Amino acid sequence: MTDLFRAAPHVRLHCGKTFVIKAGGGTIAKPSTIRQFARQVAVVHALGARVVVVHGGGPQTDALQRMLGEEPRMVDGRRVTSPTAMRALRMATAGELSGEVVAALVAEGAAAVGVSGASAGLLVAKRRAPTRTSEGVVDFGEVGDIQSVDPSPLVALIERGYIPVVCPPAGDGAGGFLNVNADLTAAAIAVALGAAKLVMLTGAPGILSNPSDPSSLLSALSLAELDSLEEAGALKGGMRVKSAAIRAALYGGVGRVHVVSGADEQALLQELYTNKGAGTLVTREPEKAPLSTPESNGDALEQVTLQPATKGVAVP
Repeated sequence: MTDLFRAAPHVRLHCGKTFVIKAGGGTIAKPSTIRQFARQVAVVHALGARVVVVHGGGPQTDALQRMLGEEPRMVDGRRVTSPTAMRALRMATAGELSGEVVAALVAEGAAAVGVSGASAGLLVAKRRAPTRTSEGVVDFGEVGDIQSVDPSPLVALIERGYIPVVCPPAGDGAGGFLNVNADLTAAAIAVALGAAKLVMLTGAPGILSNPSDPSSLLSALSLAELDSLEEAGALKGGMRVKSAAIRAALYGGVGRVHVVSGADEQALLQELYTNKGAGTLVTREPEKAPLSTPESNGDALEQVTLQPATKGVAVP
């Protein structure tokens, strides 16, 4: 009961606000992890937040691509998407994983509807030109960068009490499909919806100052501090793409971005409804320390510090 009293200020603050919650394919790779994700999201929804879920499907796409006879290739955390990889992506995300997430949410009492990025013109992307990467100039194939987001289909669902569950691919505006990164997609949707928060569930407990040391979890960062981490080489692989999504969201008007563990069955709720939090809060500018709760990582009362957190969240 005491926990409910402590959560009440956060519940009041979040009620009626729009949250975009992004889950990577690795964090919802098994029925058990899908269930624990759905259980937490259903609670957030029941407590009055307007929720949109965006998910990827990297491991699932890898497995299907191999079944189709092709080895996946990743460059700087992004998939080189051949026609075979695109087929695998569509089968893994819109064809399978989306339905599993929706079914799990419904089982937890939350009405949910699966939506492909290509549905109703929600996401329109433009094919990416060959791009300079750490491996030189790479043609990513059927990969696109989002050009426009029409949030009206999502708003229509949200206003009727549904949780939209959005997955790639996006449409190309001409009847075709393009692979779009789920982190960047979530950021673009959050901006289009004017979301209060973007929450990103990942395999790590949050953003680490040392990628190989889970105890180096950072409680809170400003964008300038995030930039310093990237310049120091602390953000690698998929976390570099997440940092780009964080910047896009915050510069686009989203108030706060949270990066939390997708393996911990309570991390999402701890981050949103406790002062201490469970992951990393990123804001555009450093926030002033509160007068009454010096270790807060909550919403009403927050302190930004570049010290390792001591939240006891383990790396999966």
